Amino acid sequence: MVEQTEETLPDLTGLSLLLLDDDPGIVRSLDRVLRGLGADVTGVCSLREARLALQDCAPDAILADLQLKDGSGLDLLPDFLGHSPDGAFYLITGHGSVDNAVQALRQGARNYFEKPVEPLALARYLSRDLAHKRDEDELATALKPYMLYSDPSMNAALSDLPRFATSSEPVLIHGETGTGKELVARALHGLGPRADGPFVAVNCGAIPETMLEAELFGYEKGAFTGASRQHRGRFEQAHQGTLFLDEIGEMHPTAQVSLLRVLEEHSVQRIGSERDTAVDVRVVAASHRPLEDRVDAGLFRQDLLFRLNVLLIQLPPLRQRPGDIELLAAHFLATSLRDMNWDGAVPTLTEAALERLAGYDWPGNVRELRNLMARLAVRLPQSVHTVSGKLIEALLPITARTQRQEGIFIPRGSTLAEAEWLLIDATLQDNDFNRAKAARALGIGERTLRRKLNEKSGTGL
Repeated sequence: MVEQTEETLPDLTGLSLLLLDDDPGIVRSLDRVLRGLGADVTGVCSLREARLALQDCAPDAILADLQLKDGSGLDLLPDFLGHSPDGAFYLITGHGSVDNAVQALRQGARNYFEKPVEPLALARYLSRDLAHKRDEDELATALKPYMLYSDPSMNAALSDLPRFATSSEPVLIHGETGTGKELVARALHGLGPRADGPFVAVNCGAIPETMLEAELFGYEKGAFTGASRQHRGRFEQAHQGTLFLDEIGEMHPTAQVSLLRVLEEHSVQRIGSERDTAVDVRVVAASHRPLEDRVDAGLFRQDLLFRLNVLLIQLPPLRQRPGDIELLAAHFLATSLRDMNWDGAVPTLTEAALERLAGYDWPGNVRELRNLMARLAVRLPQSVHTVSGKLIEALLPITARTQRQEGIFIPRGSTLAEAEWLLIDATLQDNDFNRAKAARALGIGERTLRRKLNEKSGTGL
């Protein structure tokens, strides 16, 4: 006889839900079960109450009755997606309203449930469907001491970081200048078993070619003119910790040979010494350009690339992270004002100011945004309460502003994937980076658009 075991109850811990149904009994029933499984639940019985609740909270998901006494639950969908473009919207319908529910799916609703809704079955569905949201929230929380973000493209780019942090294999970080490669390296160090060890950063492009090997591997006293004392190189300084080699693609070929030897033998030989010194170092390398291109140009060793490119993280540029621009701008402005001993509340960015920021191409990425907010902080008078679009416009470089055009130009020789991305990017700009609107304009589902954006950030097209 086979012993029967109870099915594990779903876990909704960390999920925020808004319930809307004009039947208080249904709201109470669902609220009791979902809250008992860990969800943070707000239950309301009218469209008006739901809209007021949205002003005070940003739920991960909404479950709304299609037919209400003061309207339709579907009327809440534009408000919700406006606040949370990646939120999940579900409808609760009566048997005779299924056709309307199917139409709602085409407008951006995630799914629908027919009455009567069995609370535990609903909870199991939500647990499966929203599991990615909980994972993303946990990832963002873990990385909060190192970097600030909310855009889904960053969640996709950094999803493997916690697992990479526990490994001792080299990590290669690709990303344009200013995207935060060193912050990612520090997160890999801080979240891993070497967190108590040293974190040593070296910019390979900033050290003269003649000094790079001496800096990395060290030297003995008298090894060359000017070597008045023994020097422990960066590898020895990073022993039992992490060595971050920024702009690894700029390293001279001679130093590349020595680096490959260290990675394979886990020991260094100081200049002027005849003995090896064992080092236990986790190497994280970064480049703002694809190292494959450097290999093709004969400027980077292919065997070194193979040794470094074990675990890869591809960071998206800021222009592909529209959801982060407002968050980062407000953070950098507050930080800059605090450093200036600002007396009073931090001014808010107006809608016009946010439109100017969203419309700019950000060739310098997050670093450029931080610098712009620092310049803004210096110019703000003490009595100001808001930041206007004209002030932001005045601070942006005129020659680098994004110019919106009536059409898009697809260069001859472009691949189908490149042409598709040009269309997606232009449509996002024309719809103020609202994914729901852009998806409708493109004639695809929002989930499909989100997948294409995630694929884009992962391939680096």
